[in-house]
Amino acid sequence: MVGKQLLFASILISCSLFVIGAAQNPVVEMNLISLTAYQLDSQDLMQGMGMDLKVSLPSENSGNVRGEVALRTTYNSLVPTPIASVDDIIYKAYLRARFPSFRLTAGKTRLSWGDGMLFNAGDILYGSSSVSVDLTQAELRSKTDWMVSINYPMGFFSFVEAVVLPPMTEKAEDMGMGLRFYTNAGETKIEGGYLTKDESGRVHKFSTSLQGNIGPDWYFASSIAIDQTNPNASDIQESWMISGGLFHMQYLSGDRNVSLRLEILSRPFGTWKFASQSEESCALLLYPELVYSPTGSLSYSLRAILSPLDLSTLVTAGASWSVFEGFSLIANIAAPFGESGDLFNWDESSAAALTLGASWIY
Repeated sequence: MVGKQLLFASILISCSLFVIGAAQNPVVEMNLISLTAYQLDSQDLMQGMGMDLKVSLPSENSGNVRGEVALRTTYNSLVPTPIASVDDIIYKAYLRARFPSFRLTAGKTRLSWGDGMLFNAGDILYGSSSVSVDLTQAELRSKTDWMVSINYPMGFFSFVEAVVLPPMTEKAEDMGMGLRFYTNAGETKIEGGYLTKDESGRVHKFSTSLQGNIGPDWYFASSIAIDQTNPNASDIQESWMISGGLFHMQYLSGDRNVSLRLEILSRPFGTWKFASQSEESCALLLYPELVYSPTGSLSYSLRAILSPLDLSTLVTAGASWSVFEGFSLIANIAAPFGESGDLFNWDESSAAALTLGASWIY
């Protein structure tokens, strides 16, 4: 009941902003889906409804100051998620000001450090290594946070970026700070990053990323974390992550095209045994993706997260048909495959799921 009340309040807020900001051409994105899930462990067949609503009010794409306010709320009747605060509804609320010698960004938004759709060791701001993701979403990593950043250009393809993150504890000493350097060497992008923040104790994170093209686009990243209070070689080794990927889109005759992506995440000092794996110490993960579009309005996708060391996987297959402008019909089926104790398995919290629904952007 509380979840429905909060959802209703979110819709009212969104509608109010729509009226208030009508002159700013707000964009509404609404996904309505029917959920059917089957749990092998309990042999329960469940059915419910889900919704994802996003209302964006972007500023005009001109001038020295731009910004956006976006509210977002989701609801799943099978797995209700309580809304703890207004911050859970505010997805984005930021401004970008262009000064003669630097760029200022302030508010709640997302900075993209490193490269990778699912696995990105260079993303030390938010972390892009978790396998607890919804593979049916177009954007697999979309976490935003409050921040202030300054971007200082050093040429056409080089800049330095500093970022300040407000403390979660309201104590000034727990404030987070980061620095990123970005440049090009020939046709290769080079990026280095540093972040210090409080994570139940202050940690220092370092990352490096490379990106280029050899026919397919390729990208590589690596990062480590050092605990300030008790730094030791064992913890640093366990924090070391390496990610990489290849992406290629092939255009065929007519309107057909096919895109292929393969990403890898490795923890060199993780568990390399051919046995059941845990997410925190899994030494090797793969993310293959195949998208085929026979026409400009129809596409089929196949995504999976593979854990080769325990031979378990999470697979999602989907289809999207753009029927009218801004309106699409979507279908997805997802299921884990693995034995008890594996990274992906049929336990009491896992289920095969079928989703049928519609997406409307206006």
